Amino acid sequence: MKLKHLALSLALVVLAATSALAGKVTVHFFVVPASLSTTQINAFNDYLVRTAGGFTASRSFGGALNSAGKDYAPDNLSYTVSAQKDLSREIGAYIKTQLGQKDVFLLTWPANRLDD
Repeated sequence: MKLKHLALSLALVVLAATSALAGKVTVHFFVVPASLSTTQINAFNDYLVRTAGGFTASRSFGGALNSAGKDYAPDNLSYTVSAQKDLSREIGAYIKTQLGQKDVFLLTWPANRLDD
């Protein structure tokens, strides 16, 4: 669980340091397997740019819900996306239908973008 918090904290720091939309936004945090093909990942990245205007992604390592006590550490890509509206249904649907993932780990929360 500590690794998830670390990844989330890192994503928030990177998100705060980059340009984002002004005013009220919804922040989306989700993971996809790094084992997806380069074609799938590139298409997903393009989709996020078209849909939300951009993304922040980083490689993450850690256990899954059912990995407690097992020698299992999946290799994932963690994404953070901010948008003027909640895109969780759209992003979740893309992950399921286009990336072939049965389960989706996706968190959202409201945020304010502070301009200089």
